[in-house]
Amino acid sequence: MVNGISSLLKDKLAQISLVLFVILSLWWAYIFFGGIQGTAQNDLFGFVYGAFSIWGGIIGFGVSSKWGGFKSIIGRAITCLSAGLLLQGFGQYSFWYLNSVAKIEVPYPSIPDIGFFGTIPFYIYAAYLLAKAAGAKVSLKTYRNRLQAIIIPVVMVAVAYFLFLQDYEFDWSAPLTVFLDFGYPMGQAIYVSGAILTYSLSRNLLGGIMKFPILILIFAFIAQFLSDYTYVLMKESYFPGSYIDYIYLLSYFIMSLGLVQMKVVADKLK
Repeated sequence: MVNGISSLLKDKLAQISLVLFVILSLWWAYIFFGGIQGTAQNDLFGFVYGAFSIWGGIIGFGVSSKWGGFKSIIGRAITCLSAGLLLQGFGQYSFWYLNSVAKIEVPYPSIPDIGFFGTIPFYIYAAYLLAKAAGAKVSLKTYRNRLQAIIIPVVMVAVAYFLFLQDYEFDWSAPLTVFLDFGYPMGQAIYVSGAILTYSLSRNLLGGIMKFPILILIFAFIAQFLSDYTYVLMKESYFPGSYIDYIYLLSYFIMSLGLVQMKVVADKLK
């Protein structure tokens, strides 16, 4: 892993991403720990940090081309991850407009959910493609791996249920709300468990060099899961520049690094 981090940080895109993340982190710390709320600076931070998801998506589309784009399984997986980040950007900026420009309480469900929820099927499909590239079909012939394929998703779904839905009260007069309430945590549980399973099966994928980028993606997926959880838990106290925004920023940063690491691997295979 140390070698993986070292080679990753030698890449210019990773260096730029790290510098941007550090600058935004210092800005966020100034706002959050300085107790700054309800100012133009809060709104500006919400606008600027949302661009990190778009930055990561642009990186990803470039990396996808190095893997052959839609002509290869890994190329398609990277494209889906990139599309997911761009959808997050759509969700971020539509939410920012409603919250900071229109100055209204953002309804739920609403336009931002097109982006936020739209990310989920892309991430699930990306996790599936990476598992396929890792030879999951062959690996699942062993009892141990079949057991993992059952236990990991069950554990993640149980965690999602416990965190989001344990005391859920159904309101069938708003079916879309019920769908999203279940779709968000369960969909995220699927792609997180898929990535973890892929990591456990990817020992032989391209000589094992894909394990580190997949590990980064796992952390990115978990950060995304936690950011949505903290927002649901504390949305009544949300303000631009809150710790909720920082967790979202962290998830975009980690995902961007994962995509850059895919580029590093592609360059090594040339």
